[in-house]
Amino acid sequence: MNLKLMIFDMDGLVVDSEKVYFQSNLFAAKKLGMDFDLEYYRQYIGAGNGQMLRQMSLDYGSRSLIEKFITLSHDHVQQEVAAHGLPLKKGFLELNHFLRKNKIKQVLASSNDREAIDFFLERSHMQGVFDEITSGDDVANAKPAPDIFEKAWRQAGAPSKQASLVLEDSVNGILAANQAEIPGIMVPDLIKPTPKIAAKAAAVLPDLAAVRDFIQD
Repeated sequence: MNLKLMIFDMDGLVVDSEKVYFQSNLFAAKKLGMDFDLEYYRQYIGAGNGQMLRQMSLDYGSRSLIEKFITLSHDHVQQEVAAHGLPLKKGFLELNHFLRKNKIKQVLASSNDREAIDFFLERSHMQGVFDEITSGDDVANAKPAPDIFEKAWRQAGAPSKQASLVLEDSVNGILAANQAEIPGIMVPDLIKPTPKIAAKAAAVLPDLAAVRDFIQD
């Protein structure tokens, strides 16, 4: 395909961070005496803290409780990443090399805040890998709204959307790519797509090395 731009999500796609987030959420929930499990957590994968704060405040009946939950979770994530770093997801280095070799622009579009993105990239030895970075700080609405992918696409020079691809591990991300009218490939992490979500993706692939093979065909 005549690809000009690849837009990457970060968490669960480039770095193996979703498991760290979930374990940190469990840690915070236990500290605060909250019921919390993986099934509940899944709905927030790919979304920002703002969306989590609003919905969890309704579900648990207390905004102050959820503010404490998010703060405890955030601090625990920072400690874990500072101590252990974050491994890259399978196939990222191969895909990155292929895109560089073929002069295809690479943009990171993460719902995380810019401070966390920079910290994670530094701890993963990934500074300077992406041509542009768009964070949740840069947009009004989190995924599944299309804002972050629209912003990333414009930052990259607004090439043809049909010559662009979004890479996502989450349902919210694929829905956002659809709304932005940019083809999206899903590389599942903690969430397997339903047939309805899979139908919205250009492909569902097992890892990023498979993405490289897909775009070479």
